[in-house]
Amino acid sequence: MARFKLFLCHSSEGLFFLVLFSGNSKISDQMKRILTRSPILRSLSDHAAEFIADGLILTEGEGVDAGRIIAVGDAGVLAGTHGIDLTKVEKGSGLLLPAFFDTHFHWVQDDVREMPKASLIEWLQMYTFPEEAKYGCRDFAQAKADYFWKRILAVGTVGGLCYSSIHEVALEVAMEAAPEDFKIGNVLMTMNCPESVRQTPSAAIASVEAGAQLYGDRYLCSPRFAPTTSPDVMKASALVAGDHGCFQQTHLGETLNEIEWVLAIYKDLAGFEDVNSYTDIYQRCGMLGPKTIFGHCIYLDDSEWELMAQSGSRIASCPTSNAPIDQLGLGSGLFDFQKAENYGVPWALASDIGGGPFLSMFDVMRSFVMQNEAAGRRGAGANYTKALHRSSAKGAELMDIGADRGMIAEGYFLDAIKVKMPEGRFDPQDADAAEALLRAVVEALPSREASDHYVEATYIKGQLRFAKEGTPCV
Repeated sequence: MARFKLFLCHSSEGLFFLVLFSGNSKISDQMKRILTRSPILRSLSDHAAEFIADGLILTEGEGVDAGRIIAVGDAGVLAGTHGIDLTKVEKGSGLLLPAFFDTHFHWVQDDVREMPKASLIEWLQMYTFPEEAKYGCRDFAQAKADYFWKRILAVGTVGGLCYSSIHEVALEVAMEAAPEDFKIGNVLMTMNCPESVRQTPSAAIASVEAGAQLYGDRYLCSPRFAPTTSPDVMKASALVAGDHGCFQQTHLGETLNEIEWVLAIYKDLAGFEDVNSYTDIYQRCGMLGPKTIFGHCIYLDDSEWELMAQSGSRIASCPTSNAPIDQLGLGSGLFDFQKAENYGVPWALASDIGGGPFLSMFDVMRSFVMQNEAAGRRGAGANYTKALHRSSAKGAELMDIGADRGMIAEGYFLDAIKVKMPEGRFDPQDADAAEALLRAVVEALPSREASDHYVEATYIKGQLRFAKEGTPCV
C-alpha cells in the first residue's frame, strides 16, 4: 500500500494540501502531490453526473504532469486506499465542478451584449460593426483585452474558440491576454459590410497566412460568414487551416432572413449559381470537415445535416444568443440537439458573446434547459446534467483537447471551479442527487450580470488562476 507523509499548507477552505509521496525512506526520491478535499459535483456523461459530499482529489504537484489527477472519489475510501490521515486534511466548504470550455464567442463584442436585438442583421449593422471598428487602436484594444480576459477566468471559462476583429493588433493583444487553451482568429470580412470593418481579399488572405505562421494551431481561421466573406477568401483560409493544422469557425443557419440573404447573394456569384443550401456554399469553399466549428445551425434541411455528418463537421450551439428577445437574445430559434445526435454531428454549448448577453456558461446552461423544457424536450435529456457535460467535457472534445481535459476524473488535468454550496440536503445515495444539486446551483444564480460574480475560484491544470476577493484559496 502506498503511504503519504502530509505537510499541511494552511488554507481555511481546506483546498490544495501539499503532501509527499514516498516509495521509500529517501527524501531525494520523494515526489510532491497535492490533495484537495471538498464537496465535488463531477460530470461523467450526457446522462450521468456524480455528487461526492466529502470528496478527495489527489493530483501531481510538479513536473510536466503537474495538476494531473491521480485519484478522485470519496475521501474515506481514498484515505483507506492511500494511507492518508484525514484528520490532517481540512474539508473545504465550496462545491467543486468542472471548469468550462466555450466553443463560440466574440471577445470584441463585450460592450454590445445587451444592445437591442430586433434582428441579427440590424444588430450587426447598428451596434456590432461600429464597436468592432474601434479595435484597430492599440491602446483601446489593450485595455479591453486586459479587462475582458480576466473576467472570462472569473466566470470559470478556461478554454474556447474565439473571434477577434479584423485587426492584427486586436488579435495580438488577445493572444497575449488569454490563457493558452483559447484558440483565437481575426474575423475575415470582405463584402456586404461597412468600410470600417472591411478588408480587401488580398489583405484578408494575408492576415490568415500571417496568423497561422505566427501562432500555429492556436490560430483559428475565422471567416465571419458567407454573406460578408468572399468565396475566394474562404477557400484560401481553408487551405491555410489544412496546411497548419488549424481549426476553422464560422456561422451557419442562425436565422431564416440570414439564409435568404446569403442564397440571394451567392446565386449571383460565378460558380454558385446552382447552389442549393447555405451549407453547400461552405462545402464548395472547402470549409466542411472535422476541424470546423459552425455556430448556431438552427435552420438546416436534411441535405445539410447529411453534409455535416459526412464531413465530420461540428456545431457550437448558443442558447442565450438565440433565445427570445425578451430574454435578451436575438430570437433566432432553438437548436435541435436531438437531430444533431441522430445524425452523429458533434456539438457543444457556447455563449456567443455578444449575441449572447452573458459571459457565464452557467447562464448558457440555464437557458438551454429552460428553452428545451418550454419546447417539451426535457424528457429527451435536456437537463442540467447534459448541459454541464456539453459546457465542459464536450467543449474540450470539440476543440480536440478532450483526451485529458474537461472532466474531474483520473488521468485528466484538474480544470475546476468553486462555487458556494447551495442550501439544502443532497444525499449522494439518491439517484437524482447530482441533477438536483446542479439545478440548485444554476437556479441560485443572481439575475443578469450579477452571475458574472458567482464563481469563487478557477483552476487550470490544478493551478489557481482566479480567486474572488475574500475567498480563502492558496
